[in-house]
Amino acid sequence: GFFGAIACAEANPGCRVQILERNAHVLAKVRISGGGRCNVTHACFDPAELTGYYPRGGAALRGAFSRFQPRDTVTWFEARGVRLKAERDGRMFPVSDDSASIVDCLVQTARAAGVIVRTHTRIDAVTKTDGRFSVTLHDDAALQADRVLIATGGAARAWAWAAALGHRIVPPVPSLFTFEIDDPRILACARGKSYR
Repeated sequence: GFFGAIACAEANPGCRVQILERNAHVLAKVRISGGGRCNVTHACFDPAELTGYYPRGGAALRGAFSRFQPRDTVTWFEARGVRLKAERDGRMFPVSDDSASIVDCLVQTARAAGVIVRTHTRIDAVTKTDGRFSVTLHDDAALQADRVLIATGGAARAWAWAAALGHRIVPPVPSLFTFEIDDPRILACARGKSYR
């Protein structure tokens, strides 16, 4: 969502771009991703190979990855002062090993582009009438917009908004998740050691 808002604001400097965040803090999931280091992208720079890692939707992603792929992500962050590094398994993290590097970069870049960030802002509905969108907030206020980007991750309410706007929703399936099991045999595996 942040990246989309930044791209919109930078491409259209005269537009008023807002990020509506329900929580008190933005980018909370980015802050905890990768164990607090933020797994930014993957060091696979061939769009055809990259789509092979997506069992569902690979064909649809081919066009997107041909226009903006991990190499572009690396270039984007490095142009803003955040160097990335690749690990043996191809995952890429900020050299700082601190997700705050990514969060700060996104927040500062959004601010510089004129993006307005509103926290504690809950959305109840998104509708479209006569080519304009209406975003109804929890306090019954409504915002009018020419364009809306719905970027809420796995929130089912967002799928309902998208469906009401005419989009076909493919039933979601989990893609990334973690287990926390307190068992020394499993911990040893995570450290690359064999356990008998």
